[in-house]
Amino acid sequence: MEANENCKFDYWEFIEKYYPNYYSCEDILLSDILFRKLNNEQICDEDEEMIKDCDVKAELLKLDQMLFSKALASYFDKSPM
Repeated sequence: MEANENCKFDYWEFIEKYYPNYYSCEDILLSDILFRKLNNEQICDEDEEMIKDCDVKAELLKLDQMLFSKALASYFDKSPM
C-alpha cells in the first residue's frame, strides 16, 4: 500500500500549473469555497449565502472535473506532438 501512496497524482498541482488564468478564475475560487465547506472549515457569510442551496459534494465534484478537463486540454495544447 505504501507504493500506491507514493504514486498519488496531485490534480490540484496540475490544475494550478495548466489551467488558463488560474489566479483570476471565479470557478477556482468557488471550488476552494466548496472544498472548505465540505471539510467543515470556516467560510465567510457571503460565501455561505452563495452556496446555501447547493449539494456541496456533488457541485464540487462536477466543478473539479471541469477544471481538470480544461487544464488537461491546455496541457495538450501546449505540448509539442
